Amino acid sequence: MERERDIAGDLEGPDSLLAPVLEDIAGINMFFALETHGPEQGWVAALGGGLSQELLIAEVEAVRGRLAAPFGGGTEDVEWRVGASLFHQGLASRLLSPVLAAALCHGVRLDPWRLFVRPGGPMVVRTTEIHAGPLASRSPREIARGPVEETVTGLEGVAAALGRVGGIAPGLLRGNTAAALAGAARSLGSARPEHHESAERVVRTLLSGPCLKGTGTYVGTEERGRAGFRRTTCCLYHRIPEGGLCGDCALWS
Repeated sequence: MERERDIAGDLEGPDSLLAPVLEDIAGINMFFALETHGPEQGWVAALGGGLSQELLIAEVEAVRGRLAAPFGGGTEDVEWRVGASLFHQGLASRLLSPVLAAALCHGVRLDPWRLFVRPGGPMVVRTTEIHAGPLASRSPREIARGPVEETVTGLEGVAAALGRVGGIAPGLLRGNTAAALAGAARSLGSARPEHHESAERVVRTLLSGPCLKGTGTYVGTEERGRAGFRRTTCCLYHRIPEGGLCGDCALWS
């Protein structure tokens, strides 16, 4: 909390820099890390059609190869829809995590349409924003309906593009987005307990709305006594040899 108060003191006025916010939230875990740089050759917008069908095909093939490598297999040993699903869920986690944390921890609105990725390598996310734009309200409902829902909407476009490339159920990809958001909220709440309740309220707000309705729900409690998330679809990770089931999988009895 002291770190956040110090940063909040630096976020007064129109010229407040975004870098201190990003440095702070990157400490939560790798999914919250976000670089700030101007656009460079090879980088494309993560949302809004920047990831063309050609780029998506290449990214899914790369994921299939990485998933097959631990058991000595080749790309052909991992189904296309499995690679597509796990690429999509990884992208969702990398975009939703910093957007959620910047809003809840610092009252800063990250513009999801200004997030960039570099295809062909490890997933690194950049923003072209330099200045920290303040949110009108830190209310979990306003955060949910603002930058987080914008990010979810952008991910729907990526899911639609993947659906045009290969056969993968749109409901599965919507479930990936819900799971990524719930996972981001869980990680944020674990690292910054003072934001746990608000993060969960953001997730619950979107789960009850049209964009993520029917994708999952909070059920029971985890080891810390907090509500546990359970999705209604499966990301297909279990279809990789020795893949197993994720903690929030719908296939658990």
